[in-house]
Amino acid sequence: MGLRTGLPFLSSLRRLFAATVLAFLAALVIVGAGPAHAEQPTRLPQQVLDTANALTTAQRIDLQSAIDTLYNDEQVQLWVVYVHDFGTLSAQQWAEQTASISDLGDSDVLLAVATDARAYYLNAPGKITGLDVDALRKISTDYVQPQLRQGNWAQAGIATTDGIAAQLQPSHTGLIVGGAIGGLAILGGGGAVLYSRRNRRRKNDAAVDALRDADEELTVDQLSAQPLSVLDPWSKEVLTDTDNAVATSAEELALAESEFGAVDTTPFRTAVDQARTGLATCFALRQRLDDAIEESDDERRSMLVQIITICTDVDAALDEQAANFDEMRNLLINADTRFDELTRELVAGRARLEQAAPLFADLTAKYGADALVSIAHNIELAAEQLEFADDSADQGREAIAQPVGNQGPAVAAIRSTEGALAQANRLLDAITNAEGNLRAARTQLPALIAEVEGEISEAQALAASGDGAADLTEALAGAQSAVTSARTNAVNDLLGSFTTLVQADAVLDSTLASARQRSSERVRRTELLAASLTAASAKVSAASDFVNTRRGAVQATGRTRLSEAQRLLEQAQQSSADGSPDGVTRAIELARQSGSLADQALMAAQADVVSWQQAESTNLSSNSSTAGAVLAGVLVDSFLRGASNSYGGGFSSGGRSPGSFGGSGTAGRIGTGGRF
Repeated sequence: MGLRTGLPFLSSLRRLFAATVLAFLAALVIVGAGPAHAEQPTRLPQQVLDTANALTTAQRIDLQSAIDTLYNDEQVQLWVVYVHDFGTLSAQQWAEQTASISDLGDSDVLLAVATDARAYYLNAPGKITGLDVDALRKISTDYVQPQLRQGNWAQAGIATTDGIAAQLQPSHTGLIVGGAIGGLAILGGGGAVLYSRRNRRRKNDAAVDALRDADEELTVDQLSAQPLSVLDPWSKEVLTDTDNAVATSAEELALAESEFGAVDTTPFRTAVDQARTGLATCFALRQRLDDAIEESDDERRSMLVQIITICTDVDAALDEQAANFDEMRNLLINADTRFDELTRELVAGRARLEQAAPLFADLTAKYGADALVSIAHNIELAAEQLEFADDSADQGREAIAQPVGNQGPAVAAIRSTEGALAQANRLLDAITNAEGNLRAARTQLPALIAEVEGEISEAQALAASGDGAADLTEALAGAQSAVTSARTNAVNDLLGSFTTLVQADAVLDSTLASARQRSSERVRRTELLAASLTAASAKVSAASDFVNTRRGAVQATGRTRLSEAQRLLEQAQQSSADGSPDGVTRAIELARQSGSLADQALMAAQADVVSWQQAESTNLSSNSSTAGAVLAGVLVDSFLRGASNSYGGGFSSGGRSPGSFGGSGTAGRIGTGGRF
């Protein structure tokens, strides 16, 4: 009886074993043309493919059972493939090509493992709620890697199903998505509010994730129903993404205008200009939210919803033009000629790089290291950009040597090379700009010291005579301190001393205004205006150079402060144009505010870069040129462009893609991987 009962099971085992052997032999035929043990991406014939002979029959049965359970419980299909080696491809490239060839869809997850090369990649669609990049990283770290390190190949696949299920099973996920659309959710008969104090932060994060992963855009009413604790971080993220999209689109447009002319690129110029206008409005709203003036909850909600909706419209408008833009450029037509031009630009860039080192050394000797903090690493970053451009150009030449139909990667290579060269030149330009800014400060500082000392004497005389003595006391103390600082600290902090003195001069001048004759005041204030605009322009330029060359790391706060500083500086220049006393006074104050905000922007941006470097030090340590490209924004995190949001080192395995014209993102597959 027991023998007869076991016969069907044994028969099933034989059939499964035979299928395994046939699949293995078929895979050998597919990959036999390549190097030994280097399997090429292929269409997966079944959910478990083991060309590396890593599994026993029993292990294969256990793994298939776990895969079936995952699908029955979560409607997610896991595909697992074991090969010896990914060959010349990175783990990400191999997995993505296999997923594409196999037509994996919106519910298909792929785990690819190279047993001999000890590399892997976990690839998933970007539309599975609860299975974002952070979730894949957790699955990789907590479930997959520990098994792979021990050589437990089958258990690694089973652990993947456990990890996916763990990320998808928490009951609060669906409730949060419902809350994101319909408002506040209430739990069960106890009437407990979902957003409790104890787990508010976790719920807010999950709600933001739900907004990020939503298949459809939310209406204004749906957004307005969200709590401020959700709208605020979401608006910052959207603002940062849109700013990156606009900046990248503008860079691509500049290249296209030089190639095709202004007439043919008019629609794209219009789209970028409109996007910049909308973005400036958003930054102004963000600045109002961040300033010291408190708004009511309703006002904050309205402003946050405006930021999100305007950014969404800006992003959509850019995406509408992206396809036409790509078609117009059609870089493949003149790819050979373009690569020759890029080679000449590379040579010129390297020549500039050699000249930059002695120039920077001269600047340091003249002005001190403290005055050059914002460009301290520009030479190293420029070298990384040029190295990345060289590598991209080589990859592009290899691509155009392929048969027609397989040359597509050449377009991305051209864009990557162009972007890297543009960033390298921008970094080197920043050194040249610093020379001009610091030279202006150096030439004007002695005259400004003399001017403030004259005003101090005048203020002391007025105070002694009783004219505005109470008001002059504080202004006098500030001006005297600024003069002392300028005389003693200018060598170590020229720009800072200059700005502080300009601000003290503005305060003292304002206090003296009621005691001065209009005619004599106009001369002094005209000089002060020039100094104020020079100082503000220098500060804004330094902050702008820093943010623009490191925009891959800089978040919303620094960008907002910089945008507001630029706006105020422009207003200061406009106010000074009429020459009236009121206009000059307003221009000086606007310039002072602009310089202050530029300082805040630079400090916030520097803090973001430090945080980014700490977070990315492990992931990007194997490829410094790629790290520099990501930091500079030539390669942007794939969420910002909507491509493969992967995690890991290297351009091909790091989950980042070169920026190009268009909005901040579209749906795509995501993943994580590395070595074990």
